[in-house]
Amino acid sequence: MLAGMTERANTRQTMTADWKLWVAGTRPRTLPASIAPVMVGAACAWIHIRALGVCTEQYPEPAVCTANRAAQAALIGRFWPVAVLCAIVALALQIAVNFANDYSDGIRGTDDGRDVPDSDDEPFDASPDESRPRKPQRLVASGVPARQVLRAAGIAAGVACIAGLTAIVVSHAWWLFAVGALSLIAGWTYTGGRHPYGYAGFGELGVFLFFGLAAVLGTQYALAGTIDLTGILAAVCCGLNAMMLLMVNNLRDIDEDQRHGKRTLAVRLGEGNARTALAACVGAELLVSIVIVSALWPGLGVLLMISGIAVPLRMMRSAARHEFRGALMDAGYQTLFFAALIVLCVIVGGL
Repeated sequence: MLAGMTERANTRQTMTADWKLWVAGTRPRTLPASIAPVMVGAACAWIHIRALGVCTEQYPEPAVCTANRAAQAALIGRFWPVAVLCAIVALALQIAVNFANDYSDGIRGTDDGRDVPDSDDEPFDASPDESRPRKPQRLVASGVPARQVLRAAGIAAGVACIAGLTAIVVSHAWWLFAVGALSLIAGWTYTGGRHPYGYAGFGELGVFLFFGLAAVLGTQYALAGTIDLTGILAAVCCGLNAMMLLMVNNLRDIDEDQRHGKRTLAVRLGEGNARTALAACVGAELLVSIVIVSALWPGLGVLLMISGIAVPLRMMRSAARHEFRGALMDAGYQTLFFAALIVLCVIVGGL
């Protein structure tokens, strides 16, 4: 009986460990990079939808005003369903990419040694020799069969496809088929295939294009049927924030990546120049953010934005000290902070 109880207890512990490992495999710290662009794109779309209801009071009402009000009613009626679908697409696609990266890096041996779970009692940045930070656990490196990880990536990609197709049909934004297809291809070829661009130093460009421009402008178009300058500038900010998140991640992994032939931008530039590039992204994001917020909510909006500047500064300082857990958390927070600020500016602007 005692042996049976012990076996059941060990089984429960294994199931708990497996569950935690799969959750960690989604790489939760990267998920803000998928949700934030949808929030920003939805906010930019709402600006356009709200403007459709503005018309000079005349009698009889001009035909263009009548048409705009009808369009506004139609867009408002499908706003939330399409917005939720866009969020599901972005989140599922990010998880699919993370699982695909785990699979590709795992079978290439890039993640060798990442079979130790994080401990709440041990600092994330501690390693046996305290010379380099300990890396987060990975699925394939921890013994999960590579086929299971690849299957999980396929399931997440399937969820993204279903939600994306539904959003396209509802919104009639047919050209988003091409954007979705390119996003799937980019997600796989980041670390998969014979010539993964993430191994050639183009990962930052990839996340700028797909987690910045494509995600924000695709969401705005799906919701409003158009894109505008505000959406483009906001997409640039989201892309820069996504780049910062990846740059911190690649700074953390710079030694292992170099050893395994993964020529990320950090490896190509070297640690010092990579931190300089990170600072340049922070500065560019701040400048473009000031332009956007000044147009949406002058005064208080700009003050709120400047009040959050301590976060990216702390992120850069943590990266310089090899305190990458804190740096990644700050990079994720910065991404969400910008999105929340844009949503707040749009809400206040409509009062």
